[in-house]
Amino acid sequence: MNLENKKKMGVMAFALAVVVLVLAFGIKRYFNNISVGPSAFSIEIAAKMRGEVFKPSGSEFSLPYRIFIPEDLEPGRKYPLVVYLHGAGNNGSDNVRHLGLAVSELIRLSQASERAFIVAPQAPWGQNWAKVSGPPFLNFNLHNSPETPAIQATRELIKRLPEQYAVDTDRLYVMGFSAGAAGCWDLLTRQPTHPFAASAMLSGAYDPSQAKSLTRTPLWFFHGERDEVSPYTTTLDTVKALQAIGGTPRYTLVERVGHDTTEAAFSNGAFKWLLEQRRSPQ
Repeated sequence: MNLENKKKMGVMAFALAVVVLVLAFGIKRYFNNISVGPSAFSIEIAAKMRGEVFKPSGSEFSLPYRIFIPEDLEPGRKYPLVVYLHGAGNNGSDNVRHLGLAVSELIRLSQASERAFIVAPQAPWGQNWAKVSGPPFLNFNLHNSPETPAIQATRELIKRLPEQYAVDTDRLYVMGFSAGAAGCWDLLTRQPTHPFAASAMLSGAYDPSQAKSLTRTPLWFFHGERDEVSPYTTTLDTVKALQAIGGTPRYTLVERVGHDTTEAAFSNGAFKWLLEQRRSPQ
């Protein structure tokens, strides 16, 4: 083979390698951005809830959310409201796929014990409730992370709901899993005051430097001992920061469990505990 043919073959091999790389990158991007359809379980939960879209004042952003409205509400009586923030794996715009075990349990317990409104907003693709780098997802500096449009809209939605429904504003609760737990922390600490009586946060990452604003707020943290997505030390460090300044958070380290602590939270009575709390002056 002469030198000229070798050069041609080298150019062809290089061009083929480039094509393969481009195709591989394109395929990866395609599959990474496919909207996974909701499960039959999520569709079943959605059928029990009312689907809405909230548009914050002065913004083009739209926040899909589902609300469960208890049956047989008594005239003149106010009822608790629980806001649930999903994990990053359930982002989207279909207003269905973010409805999983936690929302199902919240509805079931609302029907079986004390009636409560359940609200489940959905963060859009490409945007979580709070900007946390990872994986692994570690504790972060809240004020180095601008408030996301999704959490801004959720904050405003929570203010508006008591104008539409018979909500007891002394019994507003927020619960979140993973990225949703980080979102809970944002709702609780970014502004000088918050409207919540209590919060349950599962497998999240937080900003312990903001603990001083929550010493009087009942908090219950859950984290899996074997969590590799967000290590349990994120929660442990936050709990220690709260305790160091007089806070009394509850902390459940779930042994032999990884990232998902949803079952542990409900089996330990998180819903009942939340509804036992009442908002105190901040």
